[in-house]
Amino acid sequence: MDNIEVEIRNNLYEFYDCVAQNCGIYSEKQDCWSVIRNIPKVWPRIIYRINTEIVEQKPSIIFAEKVKSGSYPELLITGDESIQQIDPFLRAQGFYPFSAWKGMALSNSFDIVSPRLPETVQIVRCESSDDIEQWIQIVTSELITPVQFDKLLLESLIDQSVFGVYLIKYNGKGVSTMLVFNSATSTGLYFIATQKSAQRQGFARMLVQQFLAQNGLLSKMPVILHATKTGEALYSKLGFLPFNQFFLYRFLNANL
Repeated sequence: MDNIEVEIRNNLYEFYDCVAQNCGIYSEKQDCWSVIRNIPKVWPRIIYRINTEIVEQKPSIIFAEKVKSGSYPELLITGDESIQQIDPFLRAQGFYPFSAWKGMALSNSFDIVSPRLPETVQIVRCESSDDIEQWIQIVTSELITPVQFDKLLLESLIDQSVFGVYLIKYNGKGVSTMLVFNSATSTGLYFIATQKSAQRQGFARMLVQQFLAQNGLLSKMPVILHATKTGEALYSKLGFLPFNQFFLYRFLNANL
């Protein structure tokens, strides 16, 4: 798994690029960072693909001006490969870390078998309006970002061959979600969430395991995901290994 840290970062950034471009919400791409613009109640403004050159004089001035004008403040994602240099700069601009997660990748040698699903459990690929609405409700209520997830936006992703949107149902009601993004070199699993009342019952594990058994190991491309501290133990049992870390910053300084 050579250069897997780079592949994990690239899949994440390509995921955001693809969402923005396919949904018509792409904002801008600077030399040192990229931005998806904000759509109220649909998608937050996300700043990503940040490299250490952002702290140099000209880029730092441009970034600071964007922040002060109100063009940028919201959410910012950076990786551990540059955090020591970038963190002091971000704090000076009013961004402070509030969450972190591990980039993990599946070992190709790990043998994944399909889980035995109870009769009350069903895994579906979202296509119907009702399934889409249930998927959105779970993601919106259980994940930090996006604050909302617009139905038209999700439908536009479903129409693209590089995305797959999955829902696990218990007694006919959606309880756990996952979105799959296939880049040219890896498969990323995103928006893995479980409704609070159904947590700690193994639904997310069944959803990921079923996908891996049916799809994940058919290709030699790495399968990656981003796990919270709680989720890391769960995915480790499925053969995922931690490689790098990502940090989520929120703009908090309203006086700039």
